[in-house]
Amino acid sequence: MEHVQSLFDEQREALASVAPASERRGHLRKLWDAVLHHEQALIEALFADLGKPREEVHLHEIYPLKKEIKYALRHLRGWMAPRPAATSLAMIGTQAYVEANPKGHVLMISPWNFPVILTLRPLVSALAAGNRVIIKPSENTPETSKVLAAIVSQALTQDRAAVVIGGPEVSAFLTTLPFHHICFTGGTDNGKKVMKAAAANLASITLELGGKSPAVVDSTANLSDASRRLAWGKCLNNGQVCIAPDYALVEESVTQDFIQGVKGRFAEMYGPDEVSQLHSKQRSQMVNEYHFQRVVGLIEDALAKGATLAHGGIWDAQTRRIAPTILQNVTLDMKVMNEEIFGPVLPVISWRKSTEIQDIVNACPHPLAMYFFSNRKSQIAKWMQSMPSGTTGINEVVLQVATPNLPFGGIQTSGMGRMGGIDGFEEFSNMRSVLRQTSRFNVLPLTFPPFNRFSLFVARTVQRWL
Repeated sequence: MEHVQSLFDEQREALASVAPASERRGHLRKLWDAVLHHEQALIEALFADLGKPREEVHLHEIYPLKKEIKYALRHLRGWMAPRPAATSLAMIGTQAYVEANPKGHVLMISPWNFPVILTLRPLVSALAAGNRVIIKPSENTPETSKVLAAIVSQALTQDRAAVVIGGPEVSAFLTTLPFHHICFTGGTDNGKKVMKAAAANLASITLELGGKSPAVVDSTANLSDASRRLAWGKCLNNGQVCIAPDYALVEESVTQDFIQGVKGRFAEMYGPDEVSQLHSKQRSQMVNEYHFQRVVGLIEDALAKGATLAHGGIWDAQTRRIAPTILQNVTLDMKVMNEEIFGPVLPVISWRKSTEIQDIVNACPHPLAMYFFSNRKSQIAKWMQSMPSGTTGINEVVLQVATPNLPFGGIQTSGMGRMGGIDGFEEFSNMRSVLRQTSRFNVLPLTFPPFNRFSLFVARTVQRWL
């Protein structure tokens, strides 16, 4: 680990030099230029690692990054400007404001499911905030990690940002170093380990984790629209999406119509039958053998415990592909309802009373996202008040992460902290409170000891009137 320690020390020595706005904007422009230069390499690497269609690479990896960079470039000077804060009459003769300073030295550990956007999007925020960054991408997407290292090294000097390649042992070593901030995206169990390691150095932390993200469908929903969006959201990146609809809670009176609708959408997108859908090149494959066997195990456990197969349920171990699958008669004791699925499997649970929904959601890990398909605005408002989540889509799925204007993050076991746009900038900034004296003549000296009757009069006057 000597090279890692050396890199850490080099960046730490450079912390005293804080980049002005012009230099930060230059970093962001160079980063985008490097991404464009390696665009074809990214497409080939993501296909090698995940079997990802090139259209998905453009739409869900590169395009959102472009939007994030353009947004940061447009607003960076405003974000960096001191933000005035009001003062009371008791503070006359002073000026208050908030100033954004870099956190300093940042460690980023990124995941494998969207290795480009989930690595470079937080990097955009960290660079905009003026930090120095070490990035550890996932070992599960080795080809993409190599291209990411080439992109960062082309765009930035290593004392500003650098990629470190390696396995879990490298991540474990990095988290022992005294970084000022750690940004981790991945599973909840590993997130707990990272948080424990950060506590040893009292480093601040951003955790983007997983959870069970429910989709609630009631009888007033437009079933054609709901089935189209949920079928797409469930199979995007072969279900390996942290905010994919994890399971569907559907009002009993429309459950069968909903299932038929989703099956029809699968046929439209991936082929007329389960076999053609299994082998469709319009979907990614499972990232590795472990995750393939894990998702197959979830299906087999559910069927063994009484769930019924409404669609799919076939797989190909050689290509690590699983057909889009719908499970009915699912119960909460099944593994598929006790962990994030991260695969193309949609459990469907029927409900009669809306109160049943909250019981089911509360029995599952905290949701990173929650989706409501309904035309009852008052009912949606009640659900949102009683069932918290990191993000929410109303008659929509996944797209809430696609705009820099909305902060992205989870709650409790699905994460902490917010990313994207100004929220990402502030996440990687120390928002310093400043009070400046503008006049030597103010009321403050009247409150200094030694105290007397006049001091008591001043104190009571301030308390009562100011």
